[in-house]
Amino acid sequence: MSTIKTNLKNAREAIASKSYDDALKFTQKVLDSEPENYMGLVLSGLACQNLGQATKGEEYFKKAITISPDLPLAREGLISFYDKLKKSTEMMTALEEVLRFYFKVQDGKKALSTTEKLIELYTNDGNIDKVVEKIQSFLPGSALFDLLDDKPDRLDTLKRLASAQERADAEFYEREVKLRRGRLGGGTQEQVQNAVRNELYSKSQLGSTYESILELESNQDMDLQLKLLQFYTNKLGPIPMDQKTLIRDKALALASSMIQHGSTSPQPYEFLLKMTDAASPSDFDVNLQEQYISQFPNTGLSKLIQAQMRFANGEESRDDLVELLEQGFKMEPNLVYGYLVISWMDHASQDYESGLEHATAGRDILRKQATATGFPFLKMLRSFELCMAGCQLKISPKLVESAMALYEGILKVDKNNIEALEGVGFAHCLEGKYTEATASFERVLALDPTNISAKSELGWIYYLQQDYDHAEEKLRQVIEMSEETTPRALDLYRLGRIYYDMGAEYRDNPDYSHAQLITAARLDPRCAGAFTYLGHYYREVIQDATRAEKCYQHAFSLDPREEDAGRFLSDYLLNADSLEGAIDVYQRVIDGADTRKAANWALNRLGFAELMRGNNIEAMNSFQKLLRSDIKNALAWEGVAEAYQHEGRYMAALKAFTRNQELVPESTTAAYHIARVHQRLAMYPEAIEHYESALALAERNQESKHVPSLMGMAESYLEQGKDYFVSGYYGRSAESCGFALVYALQLLQEDSASLSTWKLVGDVCLAYRMVPRYLHLCPLETLSIIVDMLPSDTNTLLHFPAGLDDDQLESLKTSTSASCSLENSTIETTLSILDAIYAVAGLSYKRVNILNGNQGHHAAQCWYDVALTYYYRYENGLKRSSHAAGTGTGGGVGNDSNNQWLGVAIRCLKASLQFEEENPIVWNALGVATLSTNAKISQHSFIKAIEYDPKNAVPWSNLGFLYILNSELDLALKAFTTAQTLDPSFIQAWTGQACVASLWGSHEATALFAHAFESSTASVLEANYGYAVNTFTDMLSNFHKSSSSTGVGGQQNNRSSSSSSATTLLVTPAFALSKYLEQRPRDISAWNLLGLIRERFLQQEGAAECFLTAIQILNEEKGHVDYDNSSSNEYRRQRMILHHNLGRALVSMQDYTRAVEAFEISLELEGSEATPNAIRTCKHLGAGLALYYAGELERSLSMFETALAETEQVKGMEKSRDDVVVLLSQVLWALGGEEQRAAAKEELFRCIGHSPNHLPAIFGLGAMGLVQNDETLATAALKEILKLSRQELAAMDPMMRSDRMISQYYSLWSEPKLSVAALSKSVHQAPAEAILWRRLSEHLSMTIESTGVGAYSVAQSNAKAGLDLLHRQESLQAAELMEGYAQVAGTMLLADEEKRQKVAGRKNVKREKQEEEEKQSGVRVREALKTAQRAVMAAPWERKAWQVVGVAVQTVVVRVE
Repeated sequence: MSTIKTNLKNAREAIASKSYDDALKFTQKVLDSEPENYMGLVLSGLACQNLGQATKGEEYFKKAITISPDLPLAREGLISFYDKLKKSTEMMTALEEVLRFYFKVQDGKKALSTTEKLIELYTNDGNIDKVVEKIQSFLPGSALFDLLDDKPDRLDTLKRLASAQERADAEFYEREVKLRRGRLGGGTQEQVQNAVRNELYSKSQLGSTYESILELESNQDMDLQLKLLQFYTNKLGPIPMDQKTLIRDKALALASSMIQHGSTSPQPYEFLLKMTDAASPSDFDVNLQEQYISQFPNTGLSKLIQAQMRFANGEESRDDLVELLEQGFKMEPNLVYGYLVISWMDHASQDYESGLEHATAGRDILRKQATATGFPFLKMLRSFELCMAGCQLKISPKLVESAMALYEGILKVDKNNIEALEGVGFAHCLEGKYTEATASFERVLALDPTNISAKSELGWIYYLQQDYDHAEEKLRQVIEMSEETTPRALDLYRLGRIYYDMGAEYRDNPDYSHAQLITAARLDPRCAGAFTYLGHYYREVIQDATRAEKCYQHAFSLDPREEDAGRFLSDYLLNADSLEGAIDVYQRVIDGADTRKAANWALNRLGFAELMRGNNIEAMNSFQKLLRSDIKNALAWEGVAEAYQHEGRYMAALKAFTRNQELVPESTTAAYHIARVHQRLAMYPEAIEHYESALALAERNQESKHVPSLMGMAESYLEQGKDYFVSGYYGRSAESCGFALVYALQLLQEDSASLSTWKLVGDVCLAYRMVPRYLHLCPLETLSIIVDMLPSDTNTLLHFPAGLDDDQLESLKTSTSASCSLENSTIETTLSILDAIYAVAGLSYKRVNILNGNQGHHAAQCWYDVALTYYYRYENGLKRSSHAAGTGTGGGVGNDSNNQWLGVAIRCLKASLQFEEENPIVWNALGVATLSTNAKISQHSFIKAIEYDPKNAVPWSNLGFLYILNSELDLALKAFTTAQTLDPSFIQAWTGQACVASLWGSHEATALFAHAFESSTASVLEANYGYAVNTFTDMLSNFHKSSSSTGVGGQQNNRSSSSSSATTLLVTPAFALSKYLEQRPRDISAWNLLGLIRERFLQQEGAAECFLTAIQILNEEKGHVDYDNSSSNEYRRQRMILHHNLGRALVSMQDYTRAVEAFEISLELEGSEATPNAIRTCKHLGAGLALYYAGELERSLSMFETALAETEQVKGMEKSRDDVVVLLSQVLWALGGEEQRAAAKEELFRCIGHSPNHLPAIFGLGAMGLVQNDETLATAALKEILKLSRQELAAMDPMMRSDRMISQYYSLWSEPKLSVAALSKSVHQAPAEAILWRRLSEHLSMTIESTGVGAYSVAQSNAKAGLDLLHRQESLQAAELMEGYAQVAGTMLLADEEKRQKVAGRKNVKREKQEEEEKQSGVRVREALKTAQRAVMAAPWERKAWQVVGVAVQTVVVRVE
């Protein structure tokens, strides 16, 4: 033990002498002897601490504390150790532990010093909450306070605590705001700040600290009081409602105390004012307000108070206070007092929209303030609601319901609230509930008998009920009651209005109505109603328009809702040609209207005004707004329809006009507009129908003839005629133009000086140029009447010769009586009638020019139109000259007159250019007029037209035709290409390019003509004819090429398929040619071409008709030709060709007699001395065939002999000679004599000797052998056929007629199997030929029937195979399809009978089996009947199809029975 003490002593001495290593050695000896020696551990820790061995030293101190926790030495050493190492966290923990030890040992001084040390450490560490906690331990009631002998000063401690709490609250606020702003969905900056602030003040104890400090201080610390007041203000919001009253009362008391003690801060004043509950701004504490604004004039609240006081005192108006109010609200945007002030200011200034807006906003803010402060502010809330309701009633009747809800809510709380009762009365008045309104105002008077407003409203209710006597009495009483003061302008206005509506003396005498109104206007210059009725007075009584307009202007400027003022003011403005001013009035009415209906009249007028200005979209919007509120407003429907129409929205316009007509069914205007829209939409039949309806309505309404409808009818018929022409309905086109002339006459009878009507007459007349074939449909009588209406000096007024058109007009009158015979008129008659019609057109255009005064754009157009008429007459002259030259009746006659018309046309065009030098249309016309007479002028004109309108394809196209006429094909192609580039849809450019390609011999010509035809819908004649000619020429060229390439045997196959290919290629060209002939019915070449095309269609009757028509026209036009004249050669050639073609068609028609006549005429025209040629040989062959079938065998033989002789003379017909020999042998055989038949055989043998492989000759010999039962001859022919290989036979005989002949050979010698085998070989050789399958099926049917070899089912299968192949063909003849169906139906019936017989021949057949077979037989027979019916549908003109149907029907009937 003594050793331990010695070592501890030595250790202390060593530490004292700073020999820490020696000290550690001594303590280690102690611990080795006694490991838990408290002093040894403490001294070891102290030594390690000074040696820098922190970890060991800390372990020694902690172990010592563990061993003896009640001893302070180790704890103090550890604290010193941490302090030296700057370990503040560990030090604070150690201090807390040692503090508890000091409390335990009741060591107050050390506890105090330790607490101070902790406060210092917590402060440095930023843990303000701990600082507050430690400072609170200095206050009475704490363990430390009781332990200390020398007590701390409480006031100093509280101030120290307040400072720490302020810092703690500030740090909490900053920390939480920053933290929560970083969270997802944390809210806006303001939301986060408010949330943190509410959380802070709900738990902060700073207020209690402030209160305690103020209780201890003898002097008033204003700064601390301000802090406390701000604390109360902030704390009111977040605390529970049951605690708000206490805090609010404390704050109010504090604010009052601060003011009493002369606070220099605005905060207590503002708090008291903000917490004041007043019904109006005037109810606030005036002294407090004055005191506040005197000390703090520049705050937001101060500026608002100043504005209120100035307004209440009448110093400044609402408008004068705008700047001051804006400053106040800018500084205090959420101040309830400010909204209360400005809302009632707006109400008093009649700015009810702003008043409602401000009152609503103020009420919302007040509700939030009431919730935050726990004080209801009932008076102020009621004030806001009264202001809102009052403004709503003034703004619009639509808001009556909302205002009533506010008033009722007030009356539930305060049933005797006079303002609310008055508001209810006003609302009932607006709703027309005068009984309820009277009850409300009487209740007000019961509560307040001196209430002038209620009594005035009762009088006004009488007025609204048109009880003028009682109304006048009540208003008189009101004015008498207010005589002590100044009468209200409203009451005087109402009395004046009552007098005005009472009429008579009360209106006319200025002492009554006028006196009251003028007084009201003087008292209240803003009383709009007074000025409106003053305007009525000046307008109706005084009749002073100037003063009336001024009164209306002033009334309307005060209140745009004054409907009468707006109406009459706009009328005055329109009378003064101030459309813009009227529109401004309408717009202001619309913008300020209480309801939609109140603005209906303005919307209607605005719509039509915008239409006058051409603003269709704005007009549309106005009418649409009007229709939303008044869907049955017919005028609005009419207006919006017109706007739609002007904008090109015709379908919408049509619907609107239709709705207008539904509302006003007897309206002529509605029907007219509907027709007009249909006309714009090119729906001419519907337009004409509605125009007729409009005319009928006008007559029914006893109106004069509706000229616009008459004009619309005429225009619609003219446009319909043009539309018919484009569609190819030329007869309808001419008929429609005739109707247009009839209505034009009616228009002229109404107004003979109508420019548009005379223009229309000219346009209709020119339309007949395109339909000369239908001039018999032109109402010449109507045209004659129109001519009689023309002044006789029409030509002379424009410096034309007086009798320039007399001959044409005379021919018109002459032809009038003969119009029925124009249908089949000659060219001369047609041209004469056209000249007369053109003369009428020219005179009509001249009349237009005269009525127009020969000035301006219209004059240029008129001269252009006149030029067209003379140019068309020039064209007629050319046709007349051409016709005369062709007939030999004076080819040179009329050339001078033709040149005269052309010269007049050119002069008219030049006159047009004098009025409009840059008109490209006129320049183009001048180019056309000089196209064939002066190429230079023509080219110059086209170039000028292009310069003035470079994007127009027409002059480019015409320039191309000029180049064609002058053989400049390259330039022509460039011009046409440019025209196509400018307008790809311009047909003439495509036609011109096709002409160039045709002249160059290019294969593209046909495709170009086809495109032009298709694009023009057959309305361009050149395209129609060019398309037909080129297509037909290409078809012939391709046919001849294919024939030459396939050889002799293949030619027959090509010929057999020529009709089907022609059907495919020539259908559309045939239609184009027919449309061409409708317009040029006397074109011989076109009729001939159409006949040739119909021949390819196998329409022989139609072809013959075309050839006969061409011959008839040829005879009519050139029938008087002198054959000695050189011009007769063309005539003879045309007749020769036409009769040749006619003969060929008649042969196909089996009209052999007429065919012989046609061929003989053709041969006669050619002459007996003509050189033999292929065509002449064909004529002899055709005549020979016709004579053969006509039974004139001798003459036929002569024709064939002549043809045979010519084949030897004509180069290139060597191959045809064999065919002629075969025909000759047929005729010789038909003569029947032994010598002739021997000669026939001899000719055939000679042919075979010359051409061993000529199958027709071999077939002929074989046929002769079979007919005469000459086995030797037949066998010899058969051997000749069998010498040829299958490939050679297939090339020479694609239809396998050789196999059929072989089959017939075996049949005659009773070899049915070999007969069938021969036909089967042909099927195997050409399995795609339907006729071979059908031939095999037919033969099988006949063979089975006669020999019983085979089965009908096989024949049926072959027939179906043939029918399937027919369906696959691209082009199919009806007769072929009928044959296929008939063959299948027949074999089906035979196969069915065969099956029934087999079943019937069986023994012991069950009854069920027989019934099933009968049932199946019925199905088969009915299917056969359906197939036979299809045969009839394919070719109903064929007898065979009907025969098969008859057999099938009979079979079905038998099965049923």
